[in-house]
Amino acid sequence: MPKPNNKETALNALLNSASIAEAAQTSGLSERTLYRFLEDAEFQTEYRNARRRVFEQNIVRLQSLHSGAIDTLERNLTCENPSVEVRAAQIIIEGNRKDFETLDILERMEKLEDAIEESAKENG
Repeated sequence: MPKPNNKETALNALLNSASIAEAAQTSGLSERTLYRFLEDAEFQTEYRNARRRVFEQNIVRLQSLHSGAIDTLERNLTCENPSVEVRAAQIIIEGNRKDFETLDILERMEKLEDAIEESAKENG
């Protein structure tokens, strides 16, 4: 297996560190080198894409836990501890509100995208 180059090493360190200083320490590269890489447009694109992949992987992990979390909330609605029951109800209600808002925004965005596409076809 080929040895990773400095940019690959920097990218991995930045993805797994809480700060530039920590990334420098774990990667064996200087902070100055990391800052220089972060100023490079190509590296910025690679870094942004890598962060997005990590973010998407975390979303998948959260989605896999969603069913169990809902079961827990449902169970706690009737656990005979009023403060726990109220908190579970608040979480469910707030989650539903956010879900409806998100769906509404997505629907509105799709309509706007369709309108823009239709307008482009008419004008272009």
